[in-house]
Amino acid sequence: MKISMLLWSTLLLPLALHADPFPNADPKAGKQAFDEAKCNACHNSRMGGDGNRIFTRPERRISDPQALVKLVRFCVSQTGASVFPEDVEHISAYLNQQFYKFK
Repeated sequence: MKISMLLWSTLLLPLALHADPFPNADPKAGKQAFDEAKCNACHNSRMGGDGNRIFTRPERRISDPQALVKLVRFCVSQTGASVFPEDVEHISAYLNQQFYKFK
């Protein structure tokens, strides 16, 4: 019994470590929502013309998927962007796929 539990743990742990942090989200829908909300227009003004730098700068504060979702929600609330609540997860999945690469 203990050996089989150990075997299963050994097999399943790597899968859990590489699980998709946004399993119910669609990055393509996230890109569309990101573009429609003109998110990079704000980022461009904040980053001196290269809005994508906000995601790749060394001092970025986002360190896990939950923090990413929280920041996307914050941005939506601060800008008044027309983003549906379910699109926050999609946008987070898109940003993760393109920039953050959280597992």
